[in-house]
Amino acid sequence: MQEFVELIQAAFFAKENNQRSQAEQQLVNLKHQLPNDFFQKCSSAFISPQLDSQTRVAAGTLLQRCISYEQGWLTIGLDVKRKIKDELLSQLISSDQNIKKSAASCLSGICAIELPRQEWPEIISILVSNTRHESIEVKKAATITLGYICEALKNQKQSIEKTESEKVLYGICMGLQGEKQIKLISIRALKDSLQFMDQVLAQQQIRDHVTKLLVESAISQDAEIRLASLECLIDYTKAIFDYLEQYILGLWNCTQESIFHKDFAIVAIEIWQSIASEINERQAVSNRTNLGFRKTQKDALQLISQQLIQAVLQNLLISDEDEEDDEEQGIQEAAYKAASSISEALGNLCYQLYLRFIENTLQAQEWQNRKASLLAFSSMVETADVLDLFQYSNSAIGEFIKKLADPHKQVRYAAGRVITRIAENYPLVILKHQFADEYINQFSQFLQGNTKLTKYLLWTLVNITEAFRDDPINQFGKYYDFLISQFATIIGRQDFQNGTLLDIAWVGIINCLQCVKEPQKIKTYLEAFGQQMVAVYSQSGWQKEANISGLLSAIHICFLRLVVLGDQCDIQLMNNFYALIVDYFKKIQTVTQDGFYAISAIAQYSKINFKSLLDDFMQNYLEIGLQKKLEIETFKGAILCLADIARSLQFKEFSKYLRILQYLITCVNDSQVNRVAKIALFVCIADIVLIAEQDAEPYFQAIWQLVKSGFTASIYFTQNKDMTQLEYYESLNDALLNCYLCMLHAFNLNKVPYIPLYQTISELCIFIQATSDKSLTPTVEYIRLCVTCLLDCVAYYKQVKGQENMSQKILTSPLLISLLDMLKQYSNQQENQQLIMYANDLCKSFQLPQNLN
Repeated sequence: MQEFVELIQAAFFAKENNQRSQAEQQLVNLKHQLPNDFFQKCSSAFISPQLDSQTRVAAGTLLQRCISYEQGWLTIGLDVKRKIKDELLSQLISSDQNIKKSAASCLSGICAIELPRQEWPEIISILVSNTRHESIEVKKAATITLGYICEALKNQKQSIEKTESEKVLYGICMGLQGEKQIKLISIRALKDSLQFMDQVLAQQQIRDHVTKLLVESAISQDAEIRLASLECLIDYTKAIFDYLEQYILGLWNCTQESIFHKDFAIVAIEIWQSIASEINERQAVSNRTNLGFRKTQKDALQLISQQLIQAVLQNLLISDEDEEDDEEQGIQEAAYKAASSISEALGNLCYQLYLRFIENTLQAQEWQNRKASLLAFSSMVETADVLDLFQYSNSAIGEFIKKLADPHKQVRYAAGRVITRIAENYPLVILKHQFADEYINQFSQFLQGNTKLTKYLLWTLVNITEAFRDDPINQFGKYYDFLISQFATIIGRQDFQNGTLLDIAWVGIINCLQCVKEPQKIKTYLEAFGQQMVAVYSQSGWQKEANISGLLSAIHICFLRLVVLGDQCDIQLMNNFYALIVDYFKKIQTVTQDGFYAISAIAQYSKINFKSLLDDFMQNYLEIGLQKKLEIETFKGAILCLADIARSLQFKEFSKYLRILQYLITCVNDSQVNRVAKIALFVCIADIVLIAEQDAEPYFQAIWQLVKSGFTASIYFTQNKDMTQLEYYESLNDALLNCYLCMLHAFNLNKVPYIPLYQTISELCIFIQATSDKSLTPTVEYIRLCVTCLLDCVAYYKQVKGQENMSQKILTSPLLISLLDMLKQYSNQQENQQLIMYANDLCKSFQLPQNLN
C-alpha cells in the first residue's frame, strides 16, 4: 500500500516531469492489469486518516477520473464496488471540506454511470433522506452530492427514471428552504437537473411548488442567492415553457426590481430575452409548415409586454462614456438583444411603444439618449417585416444618416449600426430614395477610414448589393461597377489589423457579379481577377490569405454566371484559368476548398470540353484532395468538385473513373470521416450513379447498404428527438432521398424495372414515414422530395409482373395521401401543383378516384 501511495504522490506532486510521467504510466498499467486492486487501493488511500489531506484528495481525484474515463467503473467486481461506495459515503461527513467534496464528486461519477442503468437506486433515497437530517453538515453533504450527481448526469447527457427524478427534485426543494450555502448548492442542482425533469415538472402541484421556491429566492435580499436564482430562471423558464401563462405574472413580479439594479440587470433582462427567443424559435418552426407546433406563449408575453418593453428601453439609456466597443456585453447590449427578441415576438403589438421612445430621444441633448434611440430602432428593424416600419424607415433614414456626423462617437457608431440594419432588411428604402445616389456616395466615403464606422458602412453597402438579385429589370445596374470599384479600394489596403473587412468587401463584389447580365463584362472582370491572382503572391499575411480566398470565390462566381447567361465555352478562357488555379496549387504545394470550387465552376462552364483537362486534374490534384479525409473543408470541396465534373461530362468521357465509386463508398464507411463530409459523399455518389446509369449497377448493393444505414441512423434520431441534431439530420435525409431518387432514374432505363431496387421500397416507406412526421416539422421542400420518390416508385414499378398491386398500394397509402395533403396547403407553389397533377395522372392510370385537386 505504501508503494501505491508513493506512486500517487509522485504522479501529482513530483517536481521533475520525468518522475511524474513514470509514476503516471505505472498507475495506468496497474489500472489495466489489476483493476479491482487498483480501485480498492485508491479508495483506501482516500479514506486513510494516516495520510495528509493533500495526498488523500489526490487519491480521490485519481479515483474520480478512473471511474468516469472510459467508464472504468464497469471493469471492477460487485463486491469491490460495494466496498468503495460505502467508503465514499463515510467521507461525506468528513470535517475536511476538500475530502467531503472529493467524495461527493466520486459518488456523482458512479451515479452518472449506474443510475441510467437502474443500478444503485437506493443512493438517491439515502441522500434525499439526509437533506432532512438534524445535522447541518449532513444536510450540506447530501445536498452537495445531489448537486454533483445532477451536474454529472447533465454533462454526460444522461437521464434517470421518473421516480428517481421526483426524489432528486424533492431533495433539491428541501435544500431551497435551507440556510444560505445549502440553498446556493440546491439552486445550482436544480439548474443542472432540468434536462431530466420534463415528466416531473409536467405535474402541476410539483411545478407550482418549485416555481414558488425559486421565485422567492429570486427576490432574496442576499445578493448571491438572488443572482443564482435569476440565472437558474433562464433555464427553468424553458423547462416549464408549455405552462408559462400560469406563471408569467409571478415571474415578472420577481424580476422587475432586478431589471433596474446594476448588479442583476443583465441576468434579469436575459430571462425575458430568452423567453422571447423561445417564442420566436417555436414560431419559426411552426411557420416552416402549416402544421402548427406547441404553444408559442406569445399571448402570455403580451400580458406584461408594456411594462417589460418600458423596462428594457430604459436600460438602453445606460451607456458608459469610456466604452470603446459599442457592442460591449454590458447592460445596454443585453437590453438591445432583449428589445430585438421582444420586437420579433410581439411584432406590431409593440412598435408604437418603441417609436414613441425613439421620437422622444432621437434629438435629445444627452448623447446617451440619442444613442439609445438609434439602438431601439435598430432592434426593431432587425426583426420586423411590416409595411409601417418600412415607411418609417423611409421617412427617418435622412435623420439617421445625419447622426453619422454626431459629435459623440458612440452615437456615430449606433447610427452606422441602424443604417446597416435598414440596408439589411429594407434595402429599397435606400435604393429607391430620391437621394439614393447621394446616400450611396456618402456611405462610400466612410470606406476610406479605419474605424468601427468603416465596418458598419461597408456592411451597409454589401447589404444593399443583396437587393440586386431581386432586380429583374436591372434598374440598379448603374451601381454595379461603382460599388465593385469601392469594394476594390478596401481589398487593396494594408492598414487593417486583420482580413475581416477584406472578406466583407469580397462578399459585396461577389454579390454584384451575380447580377451582371452581360457575358463580356463578366469576362472583363475575369481578366482583372486573373491579373490580380498573379500579383497577389507578393502580398503577405492576412491580406494575402483574404485576397486569395476572395479572388478564387470571384472566379468561381464569374464562371457560374457565364453558365447562367448561356455563354458558349471559350476554350482559351478555360485553359487559362485552369492553368491559373493549378499554378496556385503548385505555389502553395497543396490543394484547397476554394481552389476546388473554382475548378468545379470551370468544369460546369466548359462541359464536354473539360475532357482535355480531366486526366491531369483527376490524377494530380483531385486525388490529393480525396486523400485529405481529416481536413473536412478540403475533403468536402474535392468531393463536391468531383460531383460537378461528373455532371458536366458525358459518361463516356468519365467512364474510366467510375471505379472511384468504390473509394467514395469506403469513405462513407470510414469512422474517421466527418459526418458532414459524408453528406457530400452521398451527393457525389448520387451524381455519378445518375450519369453512369446501368454501368453503376455493380455498385448497387454497396450503395444501398449505405443508404439503408443512413435510414436507420435517421430513424433512431427521430425516436430520440434530439433537437440539437435536427439541422444535420435534415441535410442527411435530403441527401439520402436524393441518392435513392438518382438510383431510381439510373437503374430503371427504357421502362425496364430494376427489381433489386424495387425490393427496397418497403424500407423507403418506413424511412419516409418516420422522417416526415408532423412533430418534426419537416420543410415543404422535404415533403416534396418524399412525394417525388414515392410517385416515381409507383411510375417505374407499376408494370412489374405479378406485383401489379404494389404501385397501387403506395398510391392509396395513408402515408402518400397525408404527404399530398401537406403539399396542398402550398398548392400556390408551381412544383407542388405539378406533383399533385402527377399523382392524379397516376391515379387515372389505375382508374382510381382523383381527389387531390
